[in-house]
Amino acid sequence: MRVLPFLLPCLLALPAAAQKPKPSAKTAEAVKEAAVDWDGEWTLHASQSDKVDEQIDAHLKDLNFAMKLFWKKKLQGACRSFNKLDILAGDSFSVTLGRERPIDTPADGTESDWKRSDDVVFKATLAKEGPTMIQTLTGDGYTLKHIYSMRKDGNSLALQVTYTHPKLDNPFSYKLVFKRND
Repeated sequence: MRVLPFLLPCLLALPAAAQKPKPSAKTAEAVKEAAVDWDGEWTLHASQSDKVDEQIDAHLKDLNFAMKLFWKKKLQGACRSFNKLDILAGDSFSVTLGRERPIDTPADGTESDWKRSDDVVFKATLAKEGPTMIQTLTGDGYTLKHIYSMRKDGNSLALQVTYTHPKLDNPFSYKLVFKRND
């Protein structure tokens, strides 16, 4: 087959033009991070969430009667289930758990003060990594760690709450699942 000389450069360039350059891994990660939308009102999806009181009882089952009562009261006071969640995202994050006061924290991990509705004071920090947001509340002798994980659909998120105290042998943990309100 004979190729006309003026078509030869076009034919040679065709395979190179047909191949698209693959995006770098860093570019793909940046696109995924940008797609996470934390803003909104969220409602508890009870059937997918842990029942906190049952989790507390199971966690304390091996303790003696007096210690079980002591830790149950402490855990019930600190570890709560909320029917709704409001998140306002920007340079700082405002997270409202149920009817609590909003927890306002800068997104860069800077520490801020937060007073819960029962007047317990916490030092609050927040860190974001893609579809995960970690909020740490350090109170009088214990720490609450809230790990928010956005699900791939962007319309639901899981909140893993972990309570740690130096005198409690094992950290206590439970999960709440929230659906985005339309």
